[in-house]
Amino acid sequence: MELSPHLLTGTLLIVCGLLAKRFPMLISGYNTMPEEKRKNVDIEGLSSFVQRHLVIIGCLWILLATTLALTDQQDALPVILVIYLPVYVIWMVVRAQRYDHNERKR
Repeated sequence: MELSPHLLTGTLLIVCGLLAKRFPMLISGYNTMPEEKRKNVDIEGLSSFVQRHLVIIGCLWILLATTLALTDQQDALPVILVIYLPVYVIWMVVRAQRYDHNERKR
């Protein structure tokens, strides 16, 4: 397994995180909200949260890929990423809800 696609993927995630802070309209869900609902979203907190966690995901991706390549265990990488990535993203989506102060129907 070649290391360069994983370095590119990790770098892309880091860049997306940095862009999400500068351009909050890149955050999925926020960009499709009506203007009146956007007023009730803590966009500073949400964009910082998204930035922080996309950078963490990107750095961990690079670290995992590099470590597994150096220890000649690249076969474990897809398994780790298939488990790690969805769990982390689901956790992010749930935690990001705290920045949305719109009333929810129950």
